[in-house]
Amino acid sequence: MINKPKILPIHIYGDKILRSKSEKVITIDKNLKQFIEDFIATMYQWGGVGLSAPQVGVTKRIIVIDPQRKNNPKKYSPLVMINPVIEESSGETETEEGCISIPGIYAKVVRPSNITVSYKDLQNKQHRITLSGYPAVIVQHECDHLDGILFIDHLNTIAKLEIRNKLKEL
Repeated sequence: MINKPKILPIHIYGDKILRSKSEKVITIDKNLKQFIEDFIATMYQWGGVGLSAPQVGVTKRIIVIDPQRKNNPKKYSPLVMINPVIEESSGETETEEGCISIPGIYAKVVRPSNITVSYKDLQNKQHRITLSGYPAVIVQHECDHLDGILFIDHLNTIAKLEIRNKLKEL
């Protein structure tokens, strides 16, 4: 039985775990399902549209996204992706990104505008979907976290210099 979800602590820029490479999930059991309930509740608590397991201190290849929240904050449609793999990408889009783990910092990031991603769900079923625009950007942002990459790593030198002092404060 799954307990009432609890809010997990968010790890902030400077924490080594955000630079760690996450491990593949092998077993989907009740402990993992409870973690994912807590994980989803944490994303919503912080007003996020995506979250990766390393941001809450767990180096497992798990992300959750809910792109609809940007336009409809009262609607909840979380999509949990276990062991996500971006198989294909195309196009280009520039989107202003922020991150729960890097509070108060936003910057424009260029990424592919279309992706095909494969992943497992909580029932251990394999999926392969194609995403475009905002949902594709969120998945790429969260998948980067699984490899220890932050959105600020995608910025050019000038953009990095502009946020340098804010990052030092964190």
